[in-house]
Amino acid sequence: MLYVDGLVTALPVTNKETYRRLVTDAIPLMRAYGAINVVHCSDQNSDDYPSQSSNHNAKSVVLFSWIIWPSRQVRDQGMEKMLSDPRFDEVMNPIALDGERIDLDASFSPKLH
Repeated sequence: MLYVDGLVTALPVTNKETYRRLVTDAIPLMRAYGAINVVHCSDQNSDDYPSQSSNHNAKSVVLFSWIIWPSRQVRDQGMEKMLSDPRFDEVMNPIALDGERIDLDASFSPKLH
């Protein structure tokens, strides 16, 4: 059964290009450790991304990303190996992005079942 990891992040608009470069470097590592697919979405139009914000006064962009794994077992093994790989530390250093993790409370639930 497929397994999916998801992450919601608020990223300062000024760091969008840095984020794009980091993701471009990280995806091959994730796939090397078993990920089937990695998807990154923005709350902005792709036509505007990364040069302009669809909300010209926005200070941050909301990102939703997910990684699809073939199974929970492959995910657990792949994440353990990936997180101990020094190349991954270099690529995904969160200080470089100055992003904010958004904690979703219990009211954030699926609306369609």
